Amino acid sequence: MRNILLFFLLISLIVFAEEENIVSEGNEIPPSIQKSLGIKTEKLKEREIPIVKKYPAVVKDDLTLSEDIYSPLEGLVKKLFVKEGDRVKKGQKLAYVYSPEIAKLITQIKQAEALVSNYRELYENEKALYQKKVISYSRYFNAKIQYKNALAKLNALKKQLSIYGEVEKGYLVLKSHIDGYIAHQEVVLGDSVGLDKKLFKIHAHDRVWTVAFIPVEDTTLIRKGEKATVISPIGKAQGVVDYIGHYVDKETKRVPVRIITDNSKDILKPGMFVNVKISLGSLKGLFIPASAVALTDEGSFVFKKEGNSFEAVKVKLGKRMNGLYQVLSGVKEGDEIVVKGTVYLKAKFFGEAEE
Repeated sequence: MRNILLFFLLISLIVFAEEENIVSEGNEIPPSIQKSLGIKTEKLKEREIPIVKKYPAVVKDDLTLSEDIYSPLEGLVKKLFVKEGDRVKKGQKLAYVYSPEIAKLITQIKQAEALVSNYRELYENEKALYQKKVISYSRYFNAKIQYKNALAKLNALKKQLSIYGEVEKGYLVLKSHIDGYIAHQEVVLGDSVGLDKKLFKIHAHDRVWTVAFIPVEDTTLIRKGEKATVISPIGKAQGVVDYIGHYVDKETKRVPVRIITDNSKDILKPGMFVNVKISLGSLKGLFIPASAVALTDEGSFVFKKEGNSFEAVKVKLGKRMNGLYQVLSGVKEGDEIVVKGTVYLKAKFFGEAEE
């Protein structure tokens, strides 16, 4: 259907051209007819364009902003303060855990406190009697040693308890050490816990890792610190290249490149497949719009304009990027070429229009 439409369009243009005597002499086309045909031109000049490429990528958690919550001791979950999906702040309570070890230490501390209190009283009495020279120095000294030893034992027990964390109402208090949200909850009330049982997984998603998969040949053009744009189905985010892999992924045959990405707008989700645009530097030379190029069996041509005359000039093309072709030969800086409205010219010079 498209080819048929193009055919009728060409016939119409040719008929129109004949009626208006477009080709009055050689390949001249009057300015008024150029305007009717939508022909637009521009003079070539050397310029430098950025090389930006798009790569497939996947979003992952920033592992520096994640935390797994375990109980440092065996015990039972007695109270839960949060649930899966809740946002939490650094230092917020997550759960109470009853631990026999904690209960034992608390009992020992209470006993040690009572002992310290008794020895302190004895020490103060003995000290007063010694100062009045009622008792010997050795008796006073023994009371002092007993008090110091009891105090040292109490402090040791308190320090041992503090190693496990905060204790409140006889329970071990588990807290978050980061701001984030509860990504996974793996316990309910009454569950037994310990070093081998994870209670919660906490993530902070204000920042994520976007891992792009880059062809090996492009990795030499990417530098750590290079800015990148992450494009997701629900928006864009900015990031910075942080790490260029030292291996080739077995499945993709590409090199993973990690991009630290700002996710303060919460548009990226771990596991999401996205695209990443990264600048690979720039390229200097002559560039023409892809719309200016006629691709034929004989090669690539552009339509050069001199005055009101046009000619098809064969060109050698280089890379195509951002809708532009690099021209390696065939035209030079200062030449005026057609960049829009080439349909009639393609029909005139080649007898067909490019789809």
